[in-house]
Amino acid sequence: MAVAYKDLLDPAHLTRIENYALMAKGAVEGFLSGMHRSVYHGLGTEFLQYRNYVPGEDLKYVDWKVFAKRDELVTKVYQEETSMNCYFVIDASASHNYQGERAACTKLRYACMIAASLAYLATRQGDNISLFAYQDSIVEALEPGHRNGQLHRFLQALIRLKPEGHANHERLLQSITHHMRSRGLVVYLSDMLEAEETLPRMLQTLRFQHCDCLAMQVLDPDEQDLPHGYPVRYIDSETGQEVTTFADTVREGYEKSMGQFMEDLKKGFRDAQVEYTLLLTTDNLGRALSQYLHKRESIT
Repeated sequence: MAVAYKDLLDPAHLTRIENYALMAKGAVEGFLSGMHRSVYHGLGTEFLQYRNYVPGEDLKYVDWKVFAKRDELVTKVYQEETSMNCYFVIDASASHNYQGERAACTKLRYACMIAASLAYLATRQGDNISLFAYQDSIVEALEPGHRNGQLHRFLQALIRLKPEGHANHERLLQSITHHMRSRGLVVYLSDMLEAEETLPRMLQTLRFQHCDCLAMQVLDPDEQDLPHGYPVRYIDSETGQEVTTFADTVREGYEKSMGQFMEDLKKGFRDAQVEYTLLLTTDNLGRALSQYLHKRESIT
């Protein structure tokens, strides 16, 4: 069971499923089957009343304490709490087209799998979902909604995304701030490269809009350690700049610079009171789902 559960959340398995709806359902249901059911069923609901048990209903909602006292089968009825707006913001710039030898997919594909799975889970919880994807301008915008095919529209927008152009973070902020007028959760997905000063400040501004923020940095493992042991031509996908070198000769300096960038980024988010997590494109999706559920529970 443990192996099957792990496989259901492995990006190497999930990326083979082209249909985002099937992929998201498989990942989320696999994840939920691996956690204690009562943890999930308590989210987003509050107890309303009892009613008589109807044969065929799920027995997990039967109040067995009442049965022990009265010899009577009754079911707990829950009322969904006020739904929350969940805003997904995806950086779809050209740098997200990268896929190293150890990864099963590009950074954008991985970010989209995360967004699809979290949107499926949010919809299941009764939340409204919204999407803003950007490059040098907004390329996809979907206002918050819950019913009438909202999840389908969300997933179709993900399918249309192609990694292109330069990430204009400041322009994104100017474009989406007025959309976030009510309490909600912003799930931000990006590689965050060269934006350690911009992004913490930007997401802190969204917090002033009464939105909690969950910043998920998506990186390919190659971007951490430069694994190549042969001459490599590195091309900046956003500027086109090229450098040919032996990775071995620059690895020490690169790792030092990368380490400083990561520390500055973490400190920026910490100071901005924005929850941050690092996700590698080889990571099991369960980590992102757990992070989301923890954050969602903390703000209800």
